[in-house]
Amino acid sequence: MKKFNLKTLVIACAMTTLVACGDSETKITEIAPTPAPIDDGHDHDDELGKGRLAIAEVDQAVIHVFDLENNSLVDSLTITNPAEYLYSSPENRYAVVVQRSFDSVEFIDGGVWQELHGDHYDQHSDDPELSSFTLNDVKPAHFVPRGDKAAVFFDGNKETGANAGLGLLSDESISEEKFIAEHHFDTYMHGTAEIRGEFVLTTLRDSNSESSLPENVALLETHGDHFHQEQVFATKCPALHGSFQTEDYIAFACGDGILSIEQQGNTFTEQKISNPIGMPEGARIGTLLGSKENNIMIGRAGTDFFLIDLAAQNISPFNWQQEDGLTRVTYAFDGHNEHMLILDNKGHLNLYSADSGWQFESSIEIFDTLAEDATPLIVSSKAHELVYIINGQEVTTVDLHEGMVVGHFDLDFIPGKATWLGIATEEEH
Repeated sequence: MKKFNLKTLVIACAMTTLVACGDSETKITEIAPTPAPIDDGHDHDDELGKGRLAIAEVDQAVIHVFDLENNSLVDSLTITNPAEYLYSSPENRYAVVVQRSFDSVEFIDGGVWQELHGDHYDQHSDDPELSSFTLNDVKPAHFVPRGDKAAVFFDGNKETGANAGLGLLSDESISEEKFIAEHHFDTYMHGTAEIRGEFVLTTLRDSNSESSLPENVALLETHGDHFHQEQVFATKCPALHGSFQTEDYIAFACGDGILSIEQQGNTFTEQKISNPIGMPEGARIGTLLGSKENNIMIGRAGTDFFLIDLAAQNISPFNWQQEDGLTRVTYAFDGHNEHMLILDNKGHLNLYSADSGWQFESSIEIFDTLAEDATPLIVSSKAHELVYIINGQEVTTVDLHEGMVVGHFDLDFIPGKATWLGIATEEEH
């Protein structure tokens, strides 16, 4: 198995191009991101399959891959260590298997892909396969997909003196077993990064700080296989954790509010939005979510949600409950981030629309009852308006458009993390 270390990669790549750093051949031909389709009289979106569901087995170094056309097991693949996090690659071909405690990231080719054939794309359904490409650096943490690329952030380690680092990946670069570009910091930190074309906004930590959380944001620009630091924003963001972006803004969650950065061309301007007066003592927003097409983000602070209006520069409570006594069991977004989905303690899936500023749209009854200790997981398809709710050892399929449950299937193992793999709709390319 081929293994790469961020530190050794950067030394090797300083002497040659990054292309030379991944010298093995891939077994399946990778394709470039899909351009706009040629109108040949065929509705290719209707031909998109349902894809596959990759599910990690709890406490076992195994990933099970299911065909969602018939809910059948395609294959079970053995990985090196149990998966602690599981994501899909930017264009959904690969499962990104993060083994944070073991300083490792592995990749599974889900087997569903497409290639250009004349004036259309042929779709392929191959056997899933564990890639020989492995990332080995200290504490892989945030995996942030944006468009056709993703940033993977390695936190480093205070005790061993290992520094933080980040790398950019795409489906094509995973196939070629290399980073697109990478960057190394001079200290450890629990950081994140947001990709903006040729720029990346990422976190900086003062090496003399007592906290592992950063307090600054820096602007990096891609230069071949590495980055140049172009700017450090003057506004502090203490105890920074969590980020998200829209078409106009990039936001970072701070202990005392939200650092909002607006991009106009190559110019980035920051503003600080203070926490609302009514926020509970000791609470802080640590997770940012939303839709790239709406400048109102959703911030999570413990069990509470807040609406963050980046244009109006204010933060207000998000009162999502439609009746008294409702609590959140879990939440997610649909495959295109057009709706926030909240599963409540009565077993209803509540939909909130990005188009209306996250106003309540509808509710779908999923379960008659939910156990008090239930920890269900919602996985969204990016090809169809379907979500898969894994509760215990049962997977429930929900059609968001029809507003109803449309299927179930059972698992013969205890599931952990999961992600959808397949060919997404044209907008995702």
